[in-house]
Amino acid sequence: MSFFGPISPPVLNETSTPLIRRALHRARIVGNFALVQAAVQIVGFLSGILVIRYLDPREYAYFTIANTMQGTLNVLADIGISIGLVSIGGRIWQDGHRFGQLVNTALKLRRKMGLFAVVSIVPVLAWLLLKNGASPGYVALLVAAVLAGLVVQLSIGVLSVVPRLRSDIGRIQTIDLTGALARLVALGGLIFLFFNGAVALAVGSATLLLQYWMLRQYVAKTIDLSAPENSEDRAAMVRFVRSQAANAIFFCFQGQITVFLISIFGRQVSSIAEVGALGRLAMIFAVLSNLLANVFAPAFARCQTTAKMRLQYFAIVGAVSGFSIAIIAAAAFFPHQFLFVLGGKYAHLERELLLMVSGAVLTAIASTLWSLNAAKAWITGSWLYIPLTLGTQLALIPFTDFSSVAGVLTFNLFSALPSLLLNIILSLRGFRSWQPATA
Repeated sequence: MSFFGPISPPVLNETSTPLIRRALHRARIVGNFALVQAAVQIVGFLSGILVIRYLDPREYAYFTIANTMQGTLNVLADIGISIGLVSIGGRIWQDGHRFGQLVNTALKLRRKMGLFAVVSIVPVLAWLLLKNGASPGYVALLVAAVLAGLVVQLSIGVLSVVPRLRSDIGRIQTIDLTGALARLVALGGLIFLFFNGAVALAVGSATLLLQYWMLRQYVAKTIDLSAPENSEDRAAMVRFVRSQAANAIFFCFQGQITVFLISIFGRQVSSIAEVGALGRLAMIFAVLSNLLANVFAPAFARCQTTAKMRLQYFAIVGAVSGFSIAIIAAAAFFPHQFLFVLGGKYAHLERELLLMVSGAVLTAIASTLWSLNAAKAWITGSWLYIPLTLGTQLALIPFTDFSSVAGVLTFNLFSALPSLLLNIILSLRGFRSWQPATA
């Protein structure tokens, strides 16, 4: 029995041979995807380590604040738009003119949302940088680098839907790998010339510009980019924006809560750098999350046999949990080896390392459960995550020292528990109520 999809019996007759060939073809696609994705993540990790090791803690703190807020801006500019792009685009992607209308409609709406995000978030970004000792001129430089990257991200987020809906995985991976390699080479050269937080951000923005150029060249040959906007598409995406706004905003800030808290309450700017550097190690789970989203969760969604579905579920969760336990054990028994990667400036963070890894592990397991639940639409009641998380965090406030790295990471660790427990309950309820699809 295959684990992630049906395979015909091993009898090589005229009927079974094409099925086996298709299965082998799919296996090669999955294998190639995993290998290239791993390469992209490794190159990205090396770029991050270069930035950590060659920036002094103050500069890395500024980079961490700016990079975090750039991610926040990008997420806020996308609320619901990507959902509309995929759901509508899945029906009309073969019509180049009609798809062009959808893409141009999404681009204009995303730019408007981006402007709203900039007005809301940039003052907070400037205040956090000034609070932590950056000069006004340097703040302006960092904000400019952030906005330059955001302008490109607004378009990439829309145009990247085109190769995804066309299942052009090779094109996606080429663009991702080219960008990752370009960033690594640029950083490797600049560390010997002139290097600070603003330069690191500028390199990231230049890399995004390169990826945008490659993506636009591809999209221009695939759809009609001169097509006018479509009012029906715009109305549909606005509805998605309204329905997803509350959850998206909460998830956006919750995902960056450690950096926000230590930036506001930390007594030393180096504490921000320590949180940012430790967070870079959480990229260990990036390849795992990509495999889950692109391979395992779709296979679980296709499964229509109760016994096999249970086997898949517990095997996936068991594998992720086993890997996570191994990472925690490694961080507990070999902290110096982990911290060596970050450089001598962070060699003293043994306790903080274990807290960060534990929090990342809980988040990874909860994300795994969520992906599997979402694959079967077992998400009724998932909105409870917001009040449960807020209630947990309010209860933790009197006992947490937000001025210390350990205190913020402990707060983050316990904040992940409601999501984990809620997703376990959703899974149990889902298994009890699940019925196989009928023909």
